[in-house]
Order: sequence, then structure tokens, then C-alpha cells
Amino acid sequence: MAYPKIYIDAMLLNWGDRLFHEALRHVRAPQLSHARLGDEAARMRAQLARTLRHTPEVMIRITNIVSDGQGMGAVRQHFRYISRNGAVALEDQDGRRVVGLDALRDLTDAWQLGGWGIPEKSSRREVFNLVLSMPAGTDRRAVFDAARDFASQEFGDGRAYVFAAHDDEPHPHVHLSVQARGSDGRRLTLQKPDLQRLREHFAEELRAHGVEANATARRTRGVIRRYRNQAVVHMLAKGESTRYWRAVADDTPRHARWQAHCGVFVAWRELAHAMAMSHSLDDRKMAMQIVDFVQAMSVQQDRPYAKRPHTGLHEALERPVSDDRSNSAEPDPDIER
Repeated sequence: MAYPKIYIDAMLLNWGDRLFHEALRHVRAPQLSHARLGDEAARMRAQLARTLRHTPEVMIRITNIVSDGQGMGAVRQHFRYISRNGAVALEDQDGRRVVGLDALRDLTDAWQLGGWGIPEKSSRREVFNLVLSMPAGTDRRAVFDAARDFASQEFGDGRAYVFAAHDDEPHPHVHLSVQARGSDGRRLTLQKPDLQRLREHFAEELRAHGVEANATARRTRGVIRRYRNQAVVHMLAKGESTRYWRAVADDTPRHARWQAHCGVFVAWRELAHAMAMSHSLDDRKMAMQIVDFVQAMSVQQDRPYAKRPHTGLHEALERPVSDDRSNSAEPDPDIER
């Protein structure tokens, strides 16, 4: 039995929001107009399609090159690092290039003495250092141009910032340093939930520059491998070992990882079920792609009792819609956002 498009779109947004936005962010919202609902559903389908075809994921990290302070001394050291001691050009918020040690000294003097100023030593964060990166093989110029537009839109409100591209590693990446205090005196705050929004924005800018880019959470993709901390990467490159090392883990983390993904599996299952009930052949094809995508997740290979198949999505596509209260035939007049 197929269901009306408005119902499929509503279910797509309801469960898609749970996958591609922060968990527990959903609130009851007034009923959307048909046109607005269609536009939102089209964006969600595009997000789904990018994820299902494994579009390259953007990465944004907030880094600390030094750990012994947050004042101008730490900023000066970081500028030397991202400029490779003046050899790599920096670009500021006004499009001016900073090249060479003399120009770098002028920049640090301007940041320390201009505006609200930055003390030599500080107990609080005076500058946010971000790394924006894409996988190896991505067009480096497009990444740099996308980073410029991203920085302008996120921080171009009179706040000082500089950025530089590093081409000495396989994956193209841009270092961006932003003053915490703006020209109006207000301090910038970046928390963990903000990183997902920044990733989504940077992915949009990359797509605007012709680069296929996506920004989904690891859990949504069933990824369990975390990237090494940059400090650990540098230590290993120098032949040093980390201070703490866990030799062999028991099954407890595997159970925890599996439980943490339960909500993700439910959302993917309900999405596949809804899309399978659509009149659209493309939607029904996407339902089967969802099944294949979830079955190939790395967390599936790491699950406890790996010999027991976990094929909940296949059952979801076969059972009647009326078996599940959340998929009743009558569309909910409110869309959970």
C-alpha cells in the first residue's frame, strides 16, 4: 500500500531530523505549508542521497597547539606554526596577505595592541584555532576558497581572523584563527554542538565551489573508529609513545557502542519503512539503499554476538505500516522538528 506524498514527506523530516541533527532537539511545531514541507523534504532527500553514496565528509576541529596558556604568547607560537615561520601566506578578514617574518610580527603586534587587545598571558581562551579539512584528492583551491567564504559569513562581523592553507599533507586543510572578543566586546563561544552546525555550513560552501561534501555525525553513519588526536599524531611521528595505553579491551565497550547506536538504527529503519511506502520509484529505491547502507556499517561488524544477523531493516520493509503506531495511516498534523 502506498501513502500520499505529504505523509511520506512528513515522516522523512520527522526521522531524518533525528539522524542529521542534534539528538533530543525535536519540539512540536506549527503545521508547515505544503510548499514549505515539500522544500524541506527535498533538502532532506538530498542529504540522504549524499550520505547513502558515501560523499566525502568534512572535518572541523578546534585545536590547541600549546597547552601552557591562552594569551598572546600562545597565539604568537600558533601563528609561527600555521605560517611555517612566515613562509606560508596568511590572509586576514579584509583579504590582506601576510607573508614573511616582518609582516607576521606586525600582525601579532596588531592583535596584541589593537582593539580590545590580548594579554601576553591569559587564563581564558583569547583565540579559537580551527582546522577545516577534506579527504585527500579534494581540489585544494576549492577548499581554500570555501574556507574564505565560510570564515567571512561566520565571523565577518568586525571580528579579526586569519587563515592559511597547508599543502604539505595529502588531505587539503585550512587553519583558521579567530579572536574570541569581537569589535563590540562580545566574546565568541564555540561548544561541541556548534561544531556540527559549522561542519554543515562548510560543506555547503564546498558544494557551492563544486566540491561534493557532506557533514553527518559518525554515529549516523555507524562509524566507530575515532581519528587520533593531533597531539598523538605528532607524538607518534616523533617516535614517542602516549602516557596511557590500554592493551586489550573486553567486550564491554562493544556492548556500549552497540547500545549507543540503537536510536540510529530505529531512525534508519523508520526512514526505510516510510520511503518503501511511497508512490515514487526513486523513494522506494532509496529505501533499499538504506538497508544496504546500514548493513555495511562498521558498527555492524563490531557488534556483540556477531554471528547473529541484525536485519531489522528488512523486517521493517516487509511488515504492514499499521503494525507500528509511529507509522499510522493518518498523518500527524504537526511535524516533529
